[in-house]
Amino acid sequence: MPDDSLSREIMGNVGTVSQCIFYLLATAASGSFLYGLFRRTRLWRLGRQTDQQLNWRAAIVRFITHVMTQRTLRRGRRAAGIAHRLFFYGFIVLLIGTILIAIEHYGALLLGREPDQPLFHKGLYFACYELVLDTFGIAMLIGCCWFIRRRWQGRSSMAHHWSDWVVLVNLLLLGISGYLVEGLRIIHAQTPQPGYSYVGLAVASLFQALGTVPRQAALIHLVLWWLHALMALGLIAAFPYTRLLHSLAGEWLISTRQQPLGIMTPISIEEVEATGRVGVERIEDFTRPQLTELDACVSCGRCQDACPAHQAGKPLSPRNVVQDLRSHLNVVGPLLLAAATDQFPALHEETISAETLWSCTSCHACVDICPLDVDPLRMITDMRRHLVAEGQLRGAPATALQKMQRSGNPWGLPAEERLHWAEGLQVPTVQENPDFDVLYWVGCAASYDRRIQRVARAVVQLLQHAQVNFAVLGPEERCTGESARRMGDEFLFQELATSNLETLQAHAVKKIITHCPHCLNSLTNDYSQFGGDFEVIHHSQFLQELLQQGKLPRPQDSAEENGLVTYHDPCYLARVQQISEPPRQLIELALPSDSSLREMPRRRQDTACCGAGGGRMWFDDSPDQRAGRDRIDEIVETGCQTVAVGCPFCLTMVSDGLATAGANIEVQDIAELLLSALDRDPIMKDQP
Repeated sequence: MPDDSLSREIMGNVGTVSQCIFYLLATAASGSFLYGLFRRTRLWRLGRQTDQQLNWRAAIVRFITHVMTQRTLRRGRRAAGIAHRLFFYGFIVLLIGTILIAIEHYGALLLGREPDQPLFHKGLYFACYELVLDTFGIAMLIGCCWFIRRRWQGRSSMAHHWSDWVVLVNLLLLGISGYLVEGLRIIHAQTPQPGYSYVGLAVASLFQALGTVPRQAALIHLVLWWLHALMALGLIAAFPYTRLLHSLAGEWLISTRQQPLGIMTPISIEEVEATGRVGVERIEDFTRPQLTELDACVSCGRCQDACPAHQAGKPLSPRNVVQDLRSHLNVVGPLLLAAATDQFPALHEETISAETLWSCTSCHACVDICPLDVDPLRMITDMRRHLVAEGQLRGAPATALQKMQRSGNPWGLPAEERLHWAEGLQVPTVQENPDFDVLYWVGCAASYDRRIQRVARAVVQLLQHAQVNFAVLGPEERCTGESARRMGDEFLFQELATSNLETLQAHAVKKIITHCPHCLNSLTNDYSQFGGDFEVIHHSQFLQELLQQGKLPRPQDSAEENGLVTYHDPCYLARVQQISEPPRQLIELALPSDSSLREMPRRRQDTACCGAGGGRMWFDDSPDQRAGRDRIDEIVETGCQTVAVGCPFCLTMVSDGLATAGANIEVQDIAELLLSALDRDPIMKDQP
């Protein structure tokens, strides 16, 4: 075991004058760091203050479980994630090592110890210290080299800036010079026990092989020590002015953000009356956490790669939205702080165009994929709210909103026609069956769209097969307002939600099933903000429960073949609600033994959007111009004969896309697929 003689002198070969100069420069670098951080914090505080109280205990737990484990980097870009972990852990350990050295050095000075009388930097501790720092220094260098190589090749969608090169090269040279300084120290100090710095020993051996003697080593050591020190201090001084700031802003966001996907912040009439503001018109209308997100974004491009609108050639890049807002803040923020009267650049159109905002499908892919919890979607919907309030939404989507307000559905059809889909099925309404156990929320699409009506009929027949005590609202049901809210018409949504909540509460509804993931999310996340307290379940989950309880028989093998089947995960089901297994289990049960489920590359939480969310269902794009065209290509490439879906929007968009592509592939909801399998079953055919 190493004894206490194993140590090294800190600041060895660095004279008193050099040390004094170093302390002055270190003070200046620290001042630059603090000023830069103060400057950015002032800009963040231009935003609106939120009512959310910080839960410090939860923040500490999330810091440990998410930041320190780098958990948010586990999805996508596997090589980049590994490189970032190597760099992150290497940098953190080296930073801790530097802090420990400072504690040792200044502690010894305060206690009046001689340089050869270390405080704790000796013995076994010193041996472990040298070994650990050498190892993690290599990890940081590997991460640095990988990032430099990626930027050099230019294959990534990550944005490039000259300052990024300065930072990376600085970090690379900082790591290399540190090893060189250690190797030269071993030579000039003629350390009898060089310790466990195996890289330092290798460097010392290399210099000695080149004929370096202790006197030469002392001179080179001092020069390289100063180079190393200046680069380290320069990095500290420049930290808040470069992308490195994302590490602080991002860690804060990850630690304090607790909002799951699918939730929007409501606006009250009282708030509008007090502020005269609906949504975001100016940069200061964003909240403080949102402005912090602008600096947390490192412009890696993961959100852009995942964005269906960007892939379809639309003018939307979530990454660019965030970066353009950051640039706008950098220009306007100082003017606001100085109370300047100059004409500010406009946030809308001059910085972010309306076409960009309306391109979003609100699929949450950008939010879900971001390792730093940046939320471009919320920024987009907040700016949409302003456009709607200013009457800047026109054409087909504006007409759909008008129909929702007038008729309670985007088709503009009478409420009396909401039960036409159920003709011949004897579907009970809440008036006819007031003691129902489960309410079936049919939704607007299944009420008025002839193709989607077949989905509702399939669900009802399965419920009747299982003898479920259910009912529907019929003419009392109105649109949930989900599309209206995502399009930016918050008060139309609240009007529809209030009406539906009164109806649901009047009938003492406790449990709701729906085949629409958008209705599922709205009834779960949106309505709970206004007093709704229901158990809401997707029809795939409910049907799976019926099968497990034996209330529905498991389909038997049939001579009839479905051929290959693939399943398209709806965004609001798999990504937002984290429901992906129940639909698959139902599909596999519905397939004959000689059929199979063939998965697409993007599936479950990483699914691809059909292009209908965020109100895009009501825009008049032709099928070849819609977001989601690449999803159609994926479906065709599976070679399937049937594509199963679990969302009425997806059924419509996928059907239109396949028709445009000339693909002879049938699109069925999972309920239709299961009902078809049961109807082929001789046991079911014999039942009344």
